[in-house]
Amino acid sequence: MKCLCLTFSFLFVNLVTSMPIFPQIEAKEMFQNDLNYAQKYIKQFYTFGDGSENFIESKDFLSGKIKELQQFYGLQETGELNRETIEIMKAPRCGFPDLAHYQLYPGRPRWRKPFVTYNIVNYLPQLSYFEIEDAIWRAVNIWQKATPLNFVRVHNFEADIMISFEGRVHGDNFPFDGRGGTLAHAFSPGPGIGGNIHFDQEEDWTIGDYGVNLFHVAAHEFGHALGLGHSRHRSAVMYPTYKYGRSNIFSLSWDDIMAVQDLYGFIRMYRQQSAEPLITDKCDSSTSFDAATSAHGEILLFKNKYFWRTEPKVADAKFITIQDIWHGLPSSIDAACEIPEDDIIYFFKGSKFWTYSHFGRSQNSSKSISLFGFPAYVKQIDAVVFIQQTKKLIFFVGTMYWSYNDKIKSMDYGYPKQINSSWPGIDDNIDAALQNNGFLYFFSGPRLYEYDSWRREIVRTLNSNKWLGC
Repeated sequence: MKCLCLTFSFLFVNLVTSMPIFPQIEAKEMFQNDLNYAQKYIKQFYTFGDGSENFIESKDFLSGKIKELQQFYGLQETGELNRETIEIMKAPRCGFPDLAHYQLYPGRPRWRKPFVTYNIVNYLPQLSYFEIEDAIWRAVNIWQKATPLNFVRVHNFEADIMISFEGRVHGDNFPFDGRGGTLAHAFSPGPGIGGNIHFDQEEDWTIGDYGVNLFHVAAHEFGHALGLGHSRHRSAVMYPTYKYGRSNIFSLSWDDIMAVQDLYGFIRMYRQQSAEPLITDKCDSSTSFDAATSAHGEILLFKNKYFWRTEPKVADAKFITIQDIWHGLPSSIDAACEIPEDDIIYFFKGSKFWTYSHFGRSQNSSKSISLFGFPAYVKQIDAVVFIQQTKKLIFFVGTMYWSYNDKIKSMDYGYPKQINSSWPGIDDNIDAALQNNGFLYFFSGPRLYEYDSWRREIVRTLNSNKWLGC
């Protein structure tokens, strides 16, 4: 019996110790497959065609490129092939590279004429002629509204933008890969192939919420055909990966509009409206603002019916009317605040507030600020700021402030409190407030206070137009 037990124990131990071999082999194969896929992806979307792709098998080179990708998509920059990174790589997307400084043509390519023609070369069996024409026209129209350009549909001759559905190898050195993966690509404005748009004919093209929505993809590719690169902002039409569903709720985000108007100037409506003299010299030492907020890493400063948009590392600020971006929003707002996790911006004026997505689309009509839990005597707020660390909205009214818990949608107990009890030294009435790079900034007339909340003190006193390149 002892011999039998020992034999059985020996077999059992060997069986148990040998079992993990197959999962280990499978895991190793899966990692190798992911590594091969990542190398191909990086080579296609994150190298310059200058020979650097020859180093793709170098561990350090690949890790550096993965960090670039992770930075672009807002992921933790580990340089490793983790699950989130692989998921991004395997998402259906545009075939245009993600690198902001990558261009198929030198300089800032754009159409230098008021009329730009487009032609649809061929069609698909799964969609009717009218469905394809309508999807393309709607894609063209969202850009036409935002630029001075006029797009003209032509037939039977060469157009500036030639649109076609193509197979895998189709003569432009950017072959398609079948269903999934790369959905389409487009070329920057220029002669020859410049401006042309190619769709992968093997995709499940539709005009609804299932499959791949042709209108969504066409709108993105028209951005490239106008000279735009990819945006890092998830709400932007120019974000590289395909966003499913919501086929009837789709428009340019303010980031798309700012980018295309940087190339082509403001729309004609804006030019007519802005014929009146500017409200003030932005670098005047007496400049003050109605409201301010950070949004997508930029600073937005509001005054009357205008706002300035400042970009990191860019000396000058872009200037535009509020109505050009947020239709239906009144002028002279009292306060504004971005909620990054929800991808929305709150705007406040008087006893009302508006909620807009970054698409520039209102999510509701105006509502009463009492919904935040304010007592009846509060008829207007002076400023609001979202504190990223605590997920709290801080509302400023006169010399008092309220704290609102955005997670549970409720005003915190024990408020209001005196502003200078939490921020000693801030004794003036606050016109606007925002958080940026770890500091709180309080606007009061022409003054801007940079505040360190940890040290509970004002670090610097600046002019309110600090971010306007003055």
